[in-house]
Amino acid sequence: MCGDLRTMISESLSELERRGDIVITSSLAGDVTNFLHERLRMILPNEELIVQELVGLRSLINHAIADERFFDWEMPTLTGIDREAFARIAVKLPKS
Repeated sequence: MCGDLRTMISESLSELERRGDIVITSSLAGDVTNFLHERLRMILPNEELIVQELVGLRSLINHAIADERFFDWEMPTLTGIDREAFARIAVKLPKS
């Protein structure tokens, strides 16, 4: 899976256009990609995180909250986040 956000946007737009879901009327499809990329960067925590790293974080969170020895009574105090909140965070991260 591609980790570069700009490439992923471009490939997704191309796929949508091939399927007939959208029609890009700009002569420069890169302009659309650049616009979406800049907007997404406003809400993404860090564009340097690639999909594989986010998948790894999801796995790490799930492993940690499943292990009673690791995620003990002190962990919410150390992190400021309880087990349930970590589970909600993990669901937001990509699976693969």
